[in-house]
Amino acid sequence: MRLTPHLLMMALRRGAPMGAAAAAILLTGPFRYADFHLPFPDTVAHGMMFYGLTVLGFGALPRSRSGEVALGAVAVGAASELVQAVVGRSISLHDLMGDTIGVTAAFVPVAIMRLRELARTHPHATFAELRRTDRRRARSAPATLGPEPVAEA
Repeated sequence: MRLTPHLLMMALRRGAPMGAAAAAILLTGPFRYADFHLPFPDTVAHGMMFYGLTVLGFGALPRSRSGEVALGAVAVGAASELVQAVVGRSISLHDLMGDTIGVTAAFVPVAIMRLRELARTHPHATFAELRRTDRRRARSAPATLGPEPVAEA
């Protein structure tokens, strides 16, 4: 079997839910971080995990905007901290910061590559002009109720 972009994408799409399930178990399971005996702090582990989840999300969701995938990953990090409070573990802003740093570390190279592409393809367009020409953006015209009424004299 030859490796094709389609096969690689399908593998990423299958791997992303498994990665998300593993993260959910690690974040809300009945064990503590000290049980793993890792040589770095819990915050670093959160950053590494969310870096990996974000990269998996970028690969598994090729039609989604990278900024939306990154925001979704940060939202998952915040939700995981809230769920930890529900299951009897402590909420930690340091862990949320680690999650956010991991997502940011994955997102920055993607954003820089997009900026490089825009510099090549539209070097003199403003970001407002580029936003107006974005075909994925929903454009809705203001609703009109019909012709303007004519004032009687």
